[in-house]
Amino acid sequence: MTLTTEATLQAATVISKTTQTLIGQEIGCASYDYITLFFTYVKGDETGLDIQAHFMRNFEGTPHQEVSWTAAGGTKILVQNEYRLTASATAYIIIDIRGINYVKFTQGGAANDGTPTGTLAASYSMTQS
Repeated sequence: MTLTTEATLQAATVISKTTQTLIGQEIGCASYDYITLFFTYVKGDETGLDIQAHFMRNFEGTPHQEVSWTAAGGTKILVQNEYRLTASATAYIIIDIRGINYVKFTQGGAANDGTPTGTLAASYSMTQS
């Protein structure tokens, strides 16, 4: 049996220019396996949009940005993940959240330039197998 939970994070809202800003609220995700962030970005005067995922052990706890590890010459190198959009898009991101208690998504301008007029709407679904 698969359990699915769905909710809206935010209606279309003008993006932030200079700092990563919370999209909606923190999401309690303990006991779920995957989260899918669905979003619609309508590009404005800004260069683009960066979306980040952050994981926490406790509600409003210390955020740990999603990372990837890349092997180079036998050494693993940490790279903090960002999802960058430079054109309008309706898309999704799927993230493995097994072992995570809380997740939050943030958004901010990709180059901190222009006056942001673009908007972002977002919702999510979580699945548990």
